[in-house]
Amino acid sequence: MTKDKERTPVAQNVITMCTKCEMELNHVVVAHDAGGIVERVKCLTCGSEHKYRPDKKRATKKTSKKSVSTQEVDLTKTFEKLAEKFKGKKPLPYSMSGSFKSDDVIEHKTFGMGIVISASYDKMEVVFSGGPRILACNRETTDLT
Repeated sequence: MTKDKERTPVAQNVITMCTKCEMELNHVVVAHDAGGIVERVKCLTCGSEHKYRPDKKRATKKTSKKSVSTQEVDLTKTFEKLAEKFKGKKPLPYSMSGSFKSDDVIEHKTFGMGIVISASYDKMEVVFSGGPRILACNRETTDLT
């Protein structure tokens, strides 16, 4: 079954995608096929004539099945498991100039105890009880005293 838009009479306006302008614009119907379906259109903006392209169904963004509260519970469980694993390790005080590696336990003034998940040259991912954070590391600090 065809849509009413695809049976628009010749010389009538229709909004469709212009292949030259790459935008949905007003076009005028130029030709039909034997079945009366729109075949060619002319863009009223740029004047180009091209094959009619009917609207395609756009993919809708799928939402995660997990709710926000479920995701928060998962992060808390991840932190709890890691905290249990590294329970015996003494936390290192966090500083931006400090050098850290994976599985280090740190103590942050604001976020509390955290476990380093991954570390690169100047950034590291740390999981805290409140969730994961990206922190700076290996930074040179200037002493203002």
